[in-house]
Amino acid sequence: MVNKYKLKLTLLQQDIFELLQIYAGLALNQRGIANKLGVSAPAVMKSLPGLEESGLIKTRQDKESKRWAIELNRDDHRIMQLKRANNLKLLYKADLVEYLEDAFPGGTIILFGSYSRGEDTINSDIDIAIIGRKEKIQDLTKFEKTLNRRISLNFYESFDKIHKNLKENLFNGITLSGGIQL
Repeated sequence: MVNKYKLKLTLLQQDIFELLQIYAGLALNQRGIANKLGVSAPAVMKSLPGLEESGLIKTRQDKESKRWAIELNRDDHRIMQLKRANNLKLLYKADLVEYLEDAFPGGTIILFGSYSRGEDTINSDIDIAIIGRKEKIQDLTKFEKTLNRRISLNFYESFDKIHKNLKENLFNGITLSGGIQL
């Protein structure tokens, strides 16, 4: 697995890499990245060759406008594993897991779908299954703004009442709280 710290990336390169993970599936330009990170466009431009040499990003230049399109290299399995770890880090950093544990004590909480595999794009939602607890309406707007994703909570009484294909998908997810009994 690629260790972004072992690659000796600068802080700006790490920030660019993390931003591109959040905006996966979307090509950003140099100015857009600079504005989102609050740095200068030339600083972003100087950081790109190191990221490209490491294979973390893909860049291409538009022939007419001469603008650079910069995106995460989603073809590399190692980078997608880093994205998966970053997604999990973002959930904990936003305190979403702690909030769900408090809201549904004793329930099993599983992150599943494209977000849990690191295959999500900017348009993807975050799928979370809550097993063994009654459905409660939760205001997740604060977390949706922080994570820049729609959050979808799915409630199930028990594992026994879940369809086989969905159960397999849940087992391939990430257990955030509780446990799975077979």
